[in-house]
Amino acid sequence: MTNRAEALYRLQTIDLAMDKASCRLQEVEAGLGPSKALQEGRRSLQKEEGALAELRKRLRRLDLDLKGLESKIASTEEQLYSGQVKSPRELAGIEQEWRYLKRRKGELEDEMLETMMDIEGREASVAAKREELRAIEAGWEQGQAGLRKEQADLQAELANLKEKRDSLRGLVADEDLATYEELRRKKGGRGVALLRGEICQGCGVALPTSLAQRARQSSDLNFCVICGRILYAER
Repeated sequence: MTNRAEALYRLQTIDLAMDKASCRLQEVEAGLGPSKALQEGRRSLQKEEGALAELRKRLRRLDLDLKGLESKIASTEEQLYSGQVKSPRELAGIEQEWRYLKRRKGELEDEMLETMMDIEGREASVAAKREELRAIEAGWEQGQAGLRKEQADLQAELANLKEKRDSLRGLVADEDLATYEELRRKKGGRGVALLRGEICQGCGVALPTSLAQRARQSSDLNFCVICGRILYAER
C-alpha cells in the first residue's frame, strides 16, 4: 500500500515532469510564427521591390515626357520649314524654342538611360533578395514543422501526465496535498525530498538517526529539520 509520503513523492515526480513539459511547450509556442530573420528578409525584399517600382514609374513618366517633347519638336520643325512663318523675328523665336526643346530632349534621354541602368541594378538586387528570402523561408518552414510536431508531442505528454496525476490525486488526503503544494511554492517546485540513508537529498544534510528511522517506519509525514521538506525514504 502506498504511504502518504510515497504518494506525494510520486505526485511530485509527475508535477516536475509537467513543469518541464509546460516550460518547453511555452518555448515551442513562442517559436511558432515568423522568425526575426524571416521578418527582416521580407521587409528588406519589400523595400527593394518598392524602390524598383518607383524607378519603373519614373521611367514611364520620363517616356511620356519624351513623347510629348518629340511631338512639340515635330510641331516646331513644321513651323520652321513650312514657309508659313515669314517674320525673321518670329522665325528666330521658333528656332530658339526648337533648340531648347532639342536640348531638353537630350537631357531626358540621358535621364532615361540613367534610370534604366538604375532599374537594371535594382532588379539584380531584388532577385538576390528573393533568393535569400527563399533560403530563409525553407529553413524556417523546416523548423516550424519540427516545432509543430514537438508541440503536439508535448500536448499529448501533458494530457497523459494530467491523467496520471488525477488518478494519483485520489490517494492523497486534502490536508497532505495542501502541505505539499505550499512547500512546492516555497521550495522551487520540490516539496518532497528523498531520504537516502540518513542524508536528505533536498539539502544534502545528514539527519538524526531517530528522524531517519521514523521517516522509514511511520505512516505520518515527517519533515527535514534543515530544509523543511517532506521526507520520503525509499524502501
